[in-house]
Amino acid sequence: MAITDLDDGGLSALVSELGGKPFQARQLSHWIYRHGAADWDECRNLPAALRRSLAERGPPLGSEVRETVQSCDGTEKLLIELRDGETVESVVIPDGDRTTLCISTQVGCPVGCVFCASGLDGVRRNLDAGEIVEQVLHARRRTAGGAALTHLVVMGIGEPLLNLDALLQALARIRDQEGIALGARRITVSTSGYPDRIDRFADAATGVNLAVSLHAADDQLRRRLVPTARATVAEIVAAAQRYFTASGRQVTFEVVLLAGVNDRPRDAAALIGAVRRMPCTVNLLPWNPVERIPDLRRPPPFRVQKFAEALRAGGLNVTVRKQRGADRSAACGQLRIQAALGRESPDVQAEKAEPPGLGSE
Repeated sequence: MAITDLDDGGLSALVSELGGKPFQARQLSHWIYRHGAADWDECRNLPAALRRSLAERGPPLGSEVRETVQSCDGTEKLLIELRDGETVESVVIPDGDRTTLCISTQVGCPVGCVFCASGLDGVRRNLDAGEIVEQVLHARRRTAGGAALTHLVVMGIGEPLLNLDALLQALARIRDQEGIALGARRITVSTSGYPDRIDRFADAATGVNLAVSLHAADDQLRRRLVPTARATVAEIVAAAQRYFTASGRQVTFEVVLLAGVNDRPRDAAALIGAVRRMPCTVNLLPWNPVERIPDLRRPPPFRVQKFAEALRAGGLNVTVRKQRGADRSAACGQLRIQAALGRESPDVQAEKAEPPGLGSE
């Protein structure tokens, strides 16, 4: 069991078992969560005997960064190997004075959105709370000396609300002022829409932002895009309204735009009708192509702009995602798929084939 799997009580019990004093449990927690220690020798104010005992149990973290792929715009995708050899992805996205980390909550995804690489091979298991938190710790070490992480989005591989208990434990550690200390208003959790889970999440009163991956406001079309969807759009929007009422946090509805599928004028009109009665933002995400999904297309910029203008004309607040990491397997889940197939990503292959000196031009 990794240190990150232990709550405060478990950490105190471990330190006591190893012959340490009660106050050293807090020191140990600070080294892991505040300072991101990757080796017990970094924990300089802990007694040498305690550090040796900890080292005999294993390293501070139970996971490690297996591969990284960096885009020319600074976006960096991390492939993280877990204790059992499974892998997940997280992505560091710098943008001016803001650096956002996107993290995963499951190995694979059970939702099966037709446009997404994450669920192509189904779901293998949930992450535990420690494995979720360790993605933040790995990313923070990689940004040490540079821009600090300012925002967190839980919208990587997996459906967060189908791993709700571990998610809530992880969010508590991430928000803990004695540890990572990231404020709730800087955290967004994205769900594909499970009304009962949204209500449970609201009851937990985390204070974080909620994003709902809607993709279409017509139930028939949405079921084509999200085959596992059981709730209607009206039920999902009603749950989002309840979350807003409980938390005071405005909800974002996300729409992955697919050319000729859900980017038409009638799709915009349906979306306006579905969500205009509640305070919200609609975030448009032009689709990132996936190697194993050849039949879909990304809409051209003018089509995205026209869709956004139609929504704004209908009274909605609209944002359009910037294209990030386009030269480096931008779609969620692609790096993990390449690893599962036992080969390097095409991006890494290209880097190795590149003649010396050309990469910096």
